[in-house]
Amino acid sequence: MGKLLRSNEEFDQFINTTNYCLVYFKAKWLEMCEHLDNLMLELKDELGCFDFAAVEAEELAELSSAYKVDAAPTVIIFKAGKEIDRVRGFDPGDLKMKIIEHNFVEGVANMTRRSVNDVRCSSYYQNFKVVSHFSFQNLDGRLNYNRFFQNIDERLKSLINQAPLMLFMKGTPDSPKCGFSKQIVILLRGINADFSTFDVLKDEEVRQKLKRYSNWPSYPQLYLNGELIGGLDIVKEELKNPLFRNRLPKMQASLKTKSISKILINIFQSSSNRLKELITQAPLMLFMKGRPEASQCQVSKSIIELLSSINADYSTFDILEDEKIEQELKEYSKLPTYPQLYLYGELVGGSDVLEEELKDPNFLDKLPKKRSNE
Repeated sequence: MGKLLRSNEEFDQFINTTNYCLVYFKAKWLEMCEHLDNLMLELKDELGCFDFAAVEAEELAELSSAYKVDAAPTVIIFKAGKEIDRVRGFDPGDLKMKIIEHNFVEGVANMTRRSVNDVRCSSYYQNFKVVSHFSFQNLDGRLNYNRFFQNIDERLKSLINQAPLMLFMKGTPDSPKCGFSKQIVILLRGINADFSTFDVLKDEEVRQKLKRYSNWPSYPQLYLNGELIGGLDIVKEELKNPLFRNRLPKMQASLKTKSISKILINIFQSSSNRLKELITQAPLMLFMKGRPEASQCQVSKSIIELLSSINADYSTFDILEDEKIEQELKEYSKLPTYPQLYLYGELVGGSDVLEEELKDPNFLDKLPKKRSNE
């Protein structure tokens, strides 16, 4: 395990005295964080171009909030004390690629001094089997950046066509990060569809550019044979049509049994009658530290201000008054921090996710509003 930063002061000193470093925010109770410890050591040994340290997200909650860390693990990449990128979740291929990508200019300069003129690196995305190649060439002392990166439209086209049925969503099928993504996964699994996914929260460039490419402003987005079907509402309508359902690729029987078993295990492991009652006791339900008029953390205060600014009608639960709920809800939602906002029983996310979703008029229309005389 790398160095553990136990205070804001240690964190500031580390990122400001280390030119190129990674800090990963972890949670003790998540097994994947243990795997990330080992991965960091392996990457450090293999690449040797960075230093790294860890932060317990819950123990330094204010620091986690300041850097908008709403899920563990989250790896933030720093250069000269400033954040330049991040990787959410456990994604070895994406992490390795970004370490190389952000360090390649300095790396090529060092290699050139050692008379190495051509270095090729390959990074494999484990989740979606796409290979990205970076070719570092020294051309008369200059770097041709256009040769290093694929045209974004070509990359988007490649991602869209990597499977016959391709879903771009927030999170993964087993750990969706918004209610709409969760619902569309349930729909597709319900008809035994064979589909692949891409987590747009792990790649900000894809997340923003795909909206332009598809002329579709929100997520999830479903593609069939490279053609956009649409989001959750359109997929719901299309699935009423037997002809459309017949066009969708289906999983083999053995895979179906395995998938259904996995879904049932997840449901029974994570379900709690008490949690469900709390989450659904109001259409818009906020779990926070404190109360709206007396919030006990800055992030809870920020989300209250966001909801008030749009006149949202919501109820709250103070998790500081019930430690059991505080711990169980983290496991249920797979979010290690608070506040957590739920819409009609589905997780929306934390403050930064809400801030992003509020830019979408379709999402705004779904939120319950206070009456004018309230």
